[in-house]
Amino acid sequence: MTLDEARKIIRDRSASYPLHVEAAAVLASSKQSEIGDLIRCLRLGGLPAETAATSLYTRTGRPYNGNIAEFSTDAEEWSRYLARQLEVAN
Repeated sequence: MTLDEARKIIRDRSASYPLHVEAAAVLASSKQSEIGDLIRCLRLGGLPAETAATSLYTRTGRPYNGNIAEFSTDAEEWSRYLARQLEVAN
């Protein structure tokens, strides 16, 4: 699956769950994918969200101590976190 195909599948809520999982994996592993692509994966929930969150933690350097209860797959929470990081950087 190409990056462009993965982006289209993630936007298609009617796509099958296995396709969403595969598309999330492609987006999470691609250096050309964008943060917005990963946020869309978070909105799908389940394994696509977990895959995207793992990539977001790695890309952003957000601290994670291994406590599964603190592992965030929430799209809104990630959006707020990223917005705060931009404020701090400016």
